[in-house]
Amino acid sequence: MKKALIITYYWPPAGGPGVQRILNIVKHLPENGWQPIILTVKQPSAPAHDESLISQIPKNCIVYRTSTREPFAIYKKMTGRKSSEAIPKNITIDSTSISFTERLSRWIRANCFIPDARIGWKKHLIRKGLKIIKIEKPDIIFSTSPPHSLQLGAMALAQKSGIPWITDFRDPWTEAYWEMQMPKTIRSKNKNKQYEHKVLHVADHITTVGSGMKTLFCNKTPTPVSVVYNGFRDIVYDTLPTEAYEIVHLGNLSAMQPLDELIQAIEILPSDVKNKIRLVFVGSVDPHHKNTLKLHPQIPVNYHDFMPYDKMLAIARRAAMFYIPRLQSNYSKGLITAKLFDYLALRRPILAFTESGSDMADILEQTQSGKAFTSNQQREAADYISYYVHKWETEGQTTLKNQSRTSSYSTQANVMLLVKQFDSLLLPK
Repeated sequence: MKKALIITYYWPPAGGPGVQRILNIVKHLPENGWQPIILTVKQPSAPAHDESLISQIPKNCIVYRTSTREPFAIYKKMTGRKSSEAIPKNITIDSTSISFTERLSRWIRANCFIPDARIGWKKHLIRKGLKIIKIEKPDIIFSTSPPHSLQLGAMALAQKSGIPWITDFRDPWTEAYWEMQMPKTIRSKNKNKQYEHKVLHVADHITTVGSGMKTLFCNKTPTPVSVVYNGFRDIVYDTLPTEAYEIVHLGNLSAMQPLDELIQAIEILPSDVKNKIRLVFVGSVDPHHKNTLKLHPQIPVNYHDFMPYDKMLAIARRAAMFYIPRLQSNYSKGLITAKLFDYLALRRPILAFTESGSDMADILEQTQSGKAFTSNQQREAADYISYYVHKWETEGQTTLKNQSRTSSYSTQANVMLLVKQFDSLLLPK
């Protein structure tokens, strides 16, 4: 069996969407003739912790873990955070609500740790990676980010070993929305662009999560770029009964994801429809959104903190509809949120707010899994909600009968596409 050295910062028991993508890929590699060998860190500074994911790691998957040096202990001390508190990749700046110490610590993080604060893993990654290559003799190196700093270590391994290298991007590099919010100097921005340019040009192949992201990278490099969707795995999708029509959002809801459009759509609804609706959020919700919802007490809301993936899916099975907010960023048209694929697997109608002609809008239309609305289409969104509330009342559920249309977005189908790229790089040139 051929071997793939897979470099990922996030790996179980770390949780979050980045883990789901690589874990789902790894689970299907052996059935396609590839043995995964994981290189990761011992204790990542991850946004979530999920022990339940460990059971999903294939038995024949070899996992190597290394130490790392990161500035988060100092950062937490400076900002008054608890030592156990998770640090997300996308700490943003709001100068009106944070202290001078917080602003200073973020400036240091933005300009002293380039491309990101996980850069301290690089030397550990290279040292351990060279030992793994000597022992395991992998045929391919596959590195997935963010954090994008790991791509610098993967590049060094590829150059030192001569092994073909595929670099995978779940998010943009210099255009990422958290990059737009970081207080980087011009010098730091230029250095970050130089790192990105070198990685994109040295890699043998690039994979990413959607066609919009593919276009973004194709405009930067002649290196071939392919789309490998996050994909969905088969899960139990039957509906659990509820007394309210639950519109559910899974995952963190940040300040850069407006909630006003959904609230306005619900407010348009007649009282007899509105009174049947309950909003459910699983994950952290920005305080501004919570304060906004308090101004609309007639809309019931349930909040759930982050929970293990299997427990989150149990909450999700109660959903009558899923909600995807718009992201305020310069690449939102090409953004495909990872939670979309969980929603496809659960086969409930999806209500999304996106830019016109976005990648997500195309997928929803192609699969007949939902509807995407622009920021000024609250009336149309309200009509969409109303239609499914009446359907839920009369039929007792809103499960979609669209399975054949979603098959191309399964994890299995997309891992087969990735394996084709693996195999093609092994052919004689």
